Amino acid sequence: MRNRSFRAVRLAAALLAAAALAGCSIRSMAVNAVMPTLANPAVYLSEEDPEVVRDALPFLLKTIESILDADPARQDALLFANTGFLLYANAFLQADAALAEWVDYELAGELNERARRMYLRARDYGLRNVEVDHPDIAARLRDDPQSAAAVFEADDVESLYYLGGAWMLAISLGLDQPALVADLPAARALLDRALELDEDFERGALHGAFITLESVGETMGGSYARARDHFARAVELSEGQDAGPYLSLATGVAIAEENREEFQELLETAVAIDPDEEPSNRLLNLIAQKRARVLLDHIDDLFFEPLEELDEDPENRP
Repeated sequence: MRNRSFRAVRLAAALLAAAALAGCSIRSMAVNAVMPTLANPAVYLSEEDPEVVRDALPFLLKTIESILDADPARQDALLFANTGFLLYANAFLQADAALAEWVDYELAGELNERARRMYLRARDYGLRNVEVDHPDIAARLRDDPQSAAAVFEADDVESLYYLGGAWMLAISLGLDQPALVADLPAARALLDRALELDEDFERGALHGAFITLESVGETMGGSYARARDHFARAVELSEGQDAGPYLSLATGVAIAEENREEFQELLETAVAIDPDEEPSNRLLNLIAQKRARVLLDHIDDLFFEPLEELDEDPENRP
C-alpha cells in the first residue's frame, strides 16, 4: 500500500512537472511568434504621427523588458531594447529638451537628464546583446577599444550602430561626468568598426552619427572638417532625403563657426524635404524638421550681426 502511494505521488509530481514545462514551452512559442512583429523598428520609424510613437513606445519597452526578465540572453529582445530606448530618448526626450531650452531652461535640464539615463539603459542592453557572442567585451572595450572592436564582423553592424550611438549620446549629455567621458574611445571604436564594415548601413546613418561625433571639437578628438566630410557622404547615401545630417551640421558646426548663412541654408533644406519620399525615415524627418523650424525662428538669438554691418545700415545711424 505504501509503495502504491509513493508511486502515485511520483506520478503526480511528474505530471505537474510536465504541465509546467508545457506551459513554458507554450509561452516560449508565443513569444517566438510575436517577437518579429512586436520588435519591428520599421513600424515606428515610418509613422506619420510622432505622438502615436511617443505614447506606444513605453508600453512596448516594458513588454520587452518583461520578456528579457524571463530570457535574459534573448538577442532579438536585447537589440530592440537597445534600439527602442535610444529612439525614445533621442526622438522625444532630447528633442523636447532642445525645444524647451527657449522657454524653460530648468525643464530642458530635466529632460536631458532623463534622456541621458535612457541612453545608458539602451547602452547596457546593447552591451548585453554583444556579450552573448563576445563575453567580457564591455571590459575589453574600455581597456583596449580598437583591439576589442576588431572582433566584430559584418553581421554585427546593426548592433554596433545602436550600441555605439547610445553610448556616444549618453556621453554628450554627461560631459560633466569624467567616468562617462572616459568611455568615449570605446563608443567611437564601435562606430569606427561599423563604418569600416559597412559604410552604406541604413543609407548613410553611420556617417550621420559621425557628424555629431566629430562636432565635439578638437579638444575631445573631433574635427569640423571631418564632420563636413561625413555630412557630404550622408547626404549622398540618403539621396538628400534625410533631414538629420542637415540639422546635425547646422547645430554642431555652423553655430560653432558662426556661419549664419550656412546655418540658415542647412535648416531650410531640412525643412523642405518631403517626409513621404522616404517612408522608412518619416518619423525622424518629422521630428528633425520640427526642431529646424524652431531654430530658424530663433536665428537672431543664435547669431549676432557685426557692429560694422549695423553701422552701414542707414536706419541704425543716429
